[in-house]
Amino acid sequence: MYGLTLNKIMALAQDSYGIVWAATLGNGIFKCSPDSTTSITTLNGLFSNYCYSIFADSENNIWVGHERGFSKYDSNSGTVKIYGTEFAKGGACNSGAIYESVDGNIFIGTTEGLIVYDKTRERKTQLAPINNINSVIINNKEYPFQPSYSLPYRKNYAVRINFVGINFSDPEKVYYSTYLENYDIEWTRMSLSREVTYNLRDGIYRFSLISTNSEGLSQETPVSFEILIKRPFWRSWWFIMSVIGLASGIVVIIVREREKAQKKIQEYLEKELDARTRVVMQQKAEIELQNHEITDSINYAKRIQSSILPDLNRIKEHFKDAFILFEPRDIVSGDFYWFDRLDDDRFVLVCADSTGHGVPGAFMSMIGSTLLQDIVTRQRISKPSEIITILDKQIFSTLNQNLDVGVSNDGMDVVVCEFTQKNRHLRFASAMRPVIIILGGEIYYIKGNRSSVGGESVMEKYYDDQEYFLNEGDMVYLFSDGLPDQFGGPEGKKMKINRLKKLINEISKLPLDQQNELIMKFYREWKGSYDQVDDIIFMGIRI
Repeated sequence: MYGLTLNKIMALAQDSYGIVWAATLGNGIFKCSPDSTTSITTLNGLFSNYCYSIFADSENNIWVGHERGFSKYDSNSGTVKIYGTEFAKGGACNSGAIYESVDGNIFIGTTEGLIVYDKTRERKTQLAPINNINSVIINNKEYPFQPSYSLPYRKNYAVRINFVGINFSDPEKVYYSTYLENYDIEWTRMSLSREVTYNLRDGIYRFSLISTNSEGLSQETPVSFEILIKRPFWRSWWFIMSVIGLASGIVVIIVREREKAQKKIQEYLEKELDARTRVVMQQKAEIELQNHEITDSINYAKRIQSSILPDLNRIKEHFKDAFILFEPRDIVSGDFYWFDRLDDDRFVLVCADSTGHGVPGAFMSMIGSTLLQDIVTRQRISKPSEIITILDKQIFSTLNQNLDVGVSNDGMDVVVCEFTQKNRHLRFASAMRPVIIILGGEIYYIKGNRSSVGGESVMEKYYDDQEYFLNEGDMVYLFSDGLPDQFGGPEGKKMKINRLKKLINEISKLPLDQQNELIMKFYREWKGSYDQVDDIIFMGIRI
């Protein structure tokens, strides 16, 4: 058995209801029902708490063997009848030595021989004990028994009730069960105690008493009386109604006064709101006019920027096919592309990503386009690494990027490609931007040099050229970081270059107009409801 104490079980028995009874050494017996466990000890009338044997007979009486005595527990009435073994030389009951014969006799084995209990010869008392309440003690003052007690309000009353069940045949073997209505949940367990104590507050209580002898006989009607403890006046209905009426009157007065004050405040606020609304509407009109003018200016700047960007049809004249995906974030773009033909066989193609976007980025793209026009077209320089080196120095000079005076740190990431048409030769140099080439059906991801154009002031920047001989039908892809840096997808993360490489590998053999549509579709599905984070340029060229 488990509980607050450690029990040593000496014997077990099961009655006809399937309830298990356990005999313990020092803690009485335990009734183990499916949903609860109940202990029966000397406080309930047991002969001893040291139990060596236990047995459930055909009438569900529980026989318990002790040292120099045994007990019979009536599981129906909850009463206990005890027997000594003086007539059997004071023998101690043997462990597990209880048996019921066919005719209902109980055999109990002891250290001094066998005891036979013959039910037919048992003398039974036919009279139930008479219930009697001796006294009622309230706050240490004793009162004679009467049908009801009426007490004035007090925070707490200590009530002690003394009672007895008059039983002439065996006065010491009377068991009591009590119930206090509005206090107890159920009748108390049968016990030999003749007193019960309560701590009561205001309310109506009814006390009831039942006494039972060892044969399980009790009077049909319990003895009872009533205790009335009056409520305090502040909990009486007339006081509560008065308080409610007074509180309601005060609330009504407060509400009316607040309504008056609120009405005055509302009138004042409406006047202030009308005045402020007129000011806000005037300011709104001015801001809308300014926004319209600014938007018109930016749209005009877009037309200028678009006119500077080379025509895609010119690029297609020198390649088998080409496409350009160009998506500015804010009308005008910091990303740009540039193209020019040097002679019948050579031409230069540039893909650039300027610092920032919108108007600041557009300024950088205009500067970059102008400087490239001068370097390639006027100075006739075609070597990509040399073009980037000169572009870096001229941007640094044009923007006065001197740390001593703390001016701009703007620049751009750029890829410069030189194509030779006759032998399909590609030579390129890159500042921070990769190039993807589909060569003979295999995809190659080529990183650029780790220095941007313009921007930071370092002692020396180095850009090298990389060269490839391409086959007819091979692809070259140039792009800014706007596409791989776009947030989206189911988890709201960046697209990253690996997803872009996988997409390019899947679509590289398709016609370029279909590639353009598929990349745009993939971008829009990836972005979903997220905002565009940067300008986007993506170029595909088939040799």
